[in-house]
Amino acid sequence: MIKKHKNNFILISLFLCILVFIFLPINLCPPLLRYASIFSISNSSLNNNSNEGNSNEKRATISYDKIIGRDGLYHYRVLFWVPKEVTKFIPYADTGVITDVSSHGPAKKWSVEETNITSSNEKLVFIFVPKTFVYLYGKGFEKVIHLKYM
Repeated sequence: MIKKHKNNFILISLFLCILVFIFLPINLCPPLLRYASIFSISNSSLNNNSNEGNSNEKRATISYDKIIGRDGLYHYRVLFWVPKEVTKFIPYADTGVITDVSSHGPAKKWSVEETNITSSNEKLVFIFVPKTFVYLYGKGFEKVIHLKYM
């Protein structure tokens, strides 16, 4: 009888250890990483090439937003105004910024979506930015993401 309770106690203790040391840190750390400069994925000494190659880049008034997708999770978007006739988009980041931090790959492989919102001769497009990049880069992530178009 005592052995049975001892086994149950061990199983419950193991479950609690897994919960405390694995699941809670995974769920609590990403929001905290946003503020931790030790985890920065940029090299500030190289990070001076803002807008390299696209001097006419025009950001939306609200440069980024956060939406809840069909999966119930947050998704980050960086918003740009581009000429209506543009059909090819290439997202990129400032030199020295590491963007290949998740299964989404580097910035040039990130998804760019067009919206139905227009203003005179421009249309609004956005780049989906992986949460991993947002959490690791932290505040100001939207300033290092850019869009080339053709």
